[in-house]
Amino acid sequence: MSDLRIQKRRGVYVIQDYDNGRKQVRDTKNKKLTFSNKTDAKAAIKELEALELKGAVKLGARHKFKDKFKEFADDRFATASDANRALTKQGVRGYLSYSKNHIAKWFPDIYLDELDGMVLNEFAETCLKNNVTYKTVKNIVRHIHTTCRWFMEKKYHNDFSSALNWKMHKQHHLKPIDRDDEREIRTEVITPEEANKVLSYVEKHKNRSVKDATAYAIFTLLALFGLRPSEIQGLKKSNFNFVDRYVWIKGAYLGREGGYRNRTKNDDSKRTLDFTANQSKHLQWIMDYMTKYKEHNPYLLPASRLGQDGQHKPIAQFEMRKIIYATYEAVGLAKLNWFRKSNTKQYEIIECRFKNGPAKCWRHYMATMLIDNMYTLGLTPNYIKSRLGHSRWQTTQDRYGNHNLIGTDEMRLERADKVEKALGFNK
Repeated sequence: MSDLRIQKRRGVYVIQDYDNGRKQVRDTKNKKLTFSNKTDAKAAIKELEALELKGAVKLGARHKFKDKFKEFADDRFATASDANRALTKQGVRGYLSYSKNHIAKWFPDIYLDELDGMVLNEFAETCLKNNVTYKTVKNIVRHIHTTCRWFMEKKYHNDFSSALNWKMHKQHHLKPIDRDDEREIRTEVITPEEANKVLSYVEKHKNRSVKDATAYAIFTLLALFGLRPSEIQGLKKSNFNFVDRYVWIKGAYLGREGGYRNRTKNDDSKRTLDFTANQSKHLQWIMDYMTKYKEHNPYLLPASRLGQDGQHKPIAQFEMRKIIYATYEAVGLAKLNWFRKSNTKQYEIIECRFKNGPAKCWRHYMATMLIDNMYTLGLTPNYIKSRLGHSRWQTTQDRYGNHNLIGTDEMRLERADKVEKALGFNK
């Protein structure tokens, strides 16, 4: 219990917290509490002591929300900067960004014990009025919930039940009119016709140059395994077993996080993927070409030069995206504006259906086709989720099971015909 005492200053009575350096107790708006008589001051002390006893306030060590949110962000970023930790900088950058660009601007200047659902509602409304997207506000609230749990662990305050129970998706008065503004940007899925067009092009030109061979390698890996870009970068020649025909996905390359990590997105992303004898021919060609190109570089897709630290590196993500978009442009799936900046060839996307996921569209295609044909092919949910590197089948269904326009026109019409027969409307 805090040691609260009444003092008379300049004709009014104030309350001082002797456990906190005799600091004057303030109200919820950070204004000093003053009273015209001692009776009212004593009544205020009793009220404050009752609130402190319940854990509603912690007078001796009250903390401002904005300060502690930034402290959490800085703490996580410092942890992510340690190469020996699993936490990545990319995973915590959101806290720093939200702290600087949103919370510092529009979050009320309150103490932790004043944080509740009404405060979050007010903050969300303010953000939306300032043209912050619904999806961004939803993410900020999710980040705030995470910090609340950390605040309790650090014993800054012990009750955030009101704030934690306030869920953005349940606030119907805040939802946008356009439902698309409420959802994450959906990844476009490449069609079989488009995929075949790309694969035919890279197959035809694979011997033309190193970049063409790299394009062939990238799209072959995307088509066969639906790998994430960081997993493609992290592939080493030693990951391939051509005798037993499998590739071991055991790590990822994260350039901004310090390089190769013997760690994937989650524990189940570390997996082995089988390939057929026919697929083995394509992979063997890639292996032979890249080994001849950079014999001593352990990565399957090597960088053209050593890194500044003198170490071998894989192809950079920017270079990979550049090759992907150049291929799309070559087969008519993209319109680009190429230019030179800082002595580097760069591009601007004028038009491309896959701009929100130029590599991800292949992963979504493979996943959706596996899900749609799992019973026909005799595949189990466990096999499909394992091939995609997911821990839970529900994750696979939620992320990839909502693309109902996948496949050729014939496939879609065939499905429609089956639905008609099932409903009995084909008479």
